[in-house]
Formats: sequence, structure tokens, C-alpha cells
Amino acid sequence: MGRTDTRADAMRPTLATSRGFFAVAVIIVVVGCAIVFRHRWIVTRIDIVSGIVALGALAYSFRLADPAPMTDEAVKRDELLSQFAVFVVFLAFYAITAGSDTSPYNAHVRQAFAFIHGHTYIDAPNYIEHAQVGAYSYQLHPILPAILLMPFTAIWGMDTNQNYFSIIVGALDMALAWRLLGRFHLTVNARKWLTVFFGAGTIIWYETVNGGSWGVSMVVAILITLIAFDEMFDKGRPAVVGFFAAIAGLARYDLVFVWPVYLALLLFWRRRSIRELFWFIPGCALTAAIYVTFNFIRYHSPFDRGVVYYMPKDQQTLFAFRFFPGNFFTLFFMAPGLDANFPYIHPTFGGQSILTTSPAFLLALKASCRRIETVLIAMGALIAVTPSLFYVGNGSAQFGTRHYLQAFPVLLLLMALGVHRRIDQMSRILITVSVFMITWGVWYVRFYGLGG
Repeated sequence: MGRTDTRADAMRPTLATSRGFFAVAVIIVVVGCAIVFRHRWIVTRIDIVSGIVALGALAYSFRLADPAPMTDEAVKRDELLSQFAVFVVFLAFYAITAGSDTSPYNAHVRQAFAFIHGHTYIDAPNYIEHAQVGAYSYQLHPILPAILLMPFTAIWGMDTNQNYFSIIVGALDMALAWRLLGRFHLTVNARKWLTVFFGAGTIIWYETVNGGSWGVSMVVAILITLIAFDEMFDKGRPAVVGFFAAIAGLARYDLVFVWPVYLALLLFWRRRSIRELFWFIPGCALTAAIYVTFNFIRYHSPFDRGVVYYMPKDQQTLFAFRFFPGNFFTLFFMAPGLDANFPYIHPTFGGQSILTTSPAFLLALKASCRRIETVLIAMGALIAVTPSLFYVGNGSAQFGTRHYLQAFPVLLLLMALGVHRRIDQMSRILITVSVFMITWGVWYVRFYGLGG
């Protein structure tokens, strides 16, 4: 068995790292439940499950021991255990901070229920955004979340809790972010800071615990995108990268335009041959077939015309340059409001700029443009946000800028590329400020609602 270099200890998680994560998860559940009981709120089933998982995992971790000398197998075990530990921490964190509300905007559950019963139309009450085509109602959101929900809907039917699904997927997002960051030359401490930022310093936290249909689409898109990039920075197999990069487009259509960036990374950075790149195509073909078939069944068109049917006839222009100024302002300049009423600072109903929710994204600018992968990834981020900049709406009722969540994994990559092994003081300050801003937003919306 091979040995690991003891000098690499700061670069890899240890058994103690995972135990620390499990202990944090237990503390989150205990403190959270104490607050819930103190205010006579409701402890949910996912609160209880997260507590049991955290306590059980912590107890199990003490049954493990590191061999002496340390082996490659033990290193791999510790890495996998740390990924599970991050999942457990964020499962507990999201479950406790989600409260006991269940979002009524469960369009994905309704779509999954429809699939199980052999049709594409859904039962859509007035509060669910939908396209009305004759006697049939169709949901407006991409199809992938509903596909993933089908096994659960087959068991629980319309009682399937979309919020619980969102919390689990959100926790998986963080475990995958931690795994992806492990592909870079970062210390464990730097990985912790960046993962905390991604999970608690961005509106991913808000959208995950909100559990509405728009948010679920985003957290699923983030999940699949992280898997695609993890493969890119690991073995870089075109077929695997292509499959996940492609199906991410079934959760967020904007991500289809990022496919050429994946191909460019495989060709110019991973040095894959043209012949190997052809294996990228099957995933794209499958995605296109699902997308076109689904739309022909609903709208007799190869394109998703749901929003066109939903919008008033005099407002059916979905993309135009005239929408750019408002969307650009929302993304970079829209700020919370100030007045004399407690808590004095109030999120704007139409959203907040990325700089007033997650200023640590500025760290993406530290990545060196002399590296081909940095340039290509930056292009991917720009491409991912471009359609939303020209879209008819800025996201409307929201905290932050939800139309740009699909680019967050790409920005995280740039942040990782810009960190030179260790995280510096300014980075810690920006991440701390980001976590504070998102905490304020989640708290405000929970107790005061959007717009006060």
C-alpha cells in the first residue's frame, strides 16, 4: 500500500475534519430545536431526520481509526467521509432554518404526479403559474426536477413535500461543492471558507429553504452543473462531462449555451482529441430529444412556449435589448431600502444586486487570466447569465437575483482558481460579510416577508 506525503496534511481532510463537521451538525440541530421549542414553533420531520443522521454519523465516526502509517485507502475514506459530513451539516442547517412552512408553489410535484399518471398536463390552481392551452394546464418550469421527483411522488403522491426535496438537493449541492474544491490546490481551511460561502453566503440558502418551483429548478441545475465540473477537473471523460452538462439544460435552459465552453475546456485544457469529443454528443442528443418531444406533446412546437401562453398578448416579447438596462441594474446595483421602521434596512421586493448579497463573488476576479482554463470558465459564467440579462422579467418577487443562480458554480470555480492555496484576510472578511447579508435576508423574509 502506498503512503501519503505528511506535508500534504493541510491539503486533505482527516477523520477529525469529518468529526468536527458532524459535531457542528449536532449543535445546529440542538440549538435550532431549542429555539423552536422556546417559541412554540413546529419541529418538522426533516429536522428530526437531520438530527438522527448527524448524531448517528458522529457516533459512527468514533468507530473509525486512522492506520499507522497512513495509507492511500484511508485517505480516500477520509475524503469521502468529509463529503458526507458536509452534506449532513447543510442538511441540518437548511432543515432548521427552513421553518415549518411548506411552499404551495409545488409545480414540480404536480408535474411528477402527472408523469406517473401518463400525461403531461397538470392540475394547476390559480396561484401556480401555468400555460393554459385549451382545457389543459402546463407548468412553466423545465422538466428535470419533476423527473427526479417521480420516485418520491410514486410513493407519496401529491403529499410529496417539495420543500424537503429542495433541502436535500441543496445539501447535496454543498457536498458536491466541497468535493469539487478538493480538485484544487487548496488547504482544508480554504475549502471550508469557500464551501461556507457557497452554502450560506449566497442566495442558494434562501432558494433552498424557500422550496418554491423557481428555486427548486435552480438548486437542481446547480447540482448537475457541479457534477459536470467535478468530472471535468477529475478524469475529464467527454461522455460523462457531456451527459451532465447536457441534462443541466433540462433544469435551466440557459445552461445549454454553455455546452461549447465544456467542449473548449476538454479540447484546449484537458487535451482531448477531436475523436474523443464526439462522446460529448450523446448527452446533448438525449437532452434535445427529451426537450423537443415534451414540447411537441404540449404545444405542438419544438420549443417551450409556456411563458408565451402565460404572458398577456401585448407582452409576449420575451427577449429584447430594451430589457437589458433593468436587468443589469438588478444584477449589480439594486440595493435594499432604508427607513425609520425596524429593522431599518429592508430588502427590495424586486431583488437585490449580487454585490449587496454576496460581495465575496468579487474574489472570482483574482483568478489569473493567463491560464486558459480561467479564460474559458469566465466565458462560461458570462454566457450563463447573458440570456437573463435580456429577459422580459428580472425575477420579480425575490431576495437577491435568482435568474443568475445557474452561474454560481462557475463563479465558485473562478474563486477557487484565484485562491493561492490559502485563504487571505480580505477573502475571509468578504465571505463573512456575505454570510451576514444572506442571514439577514433569510431572517427578514421569514418574519417580515418580501418587501416588509
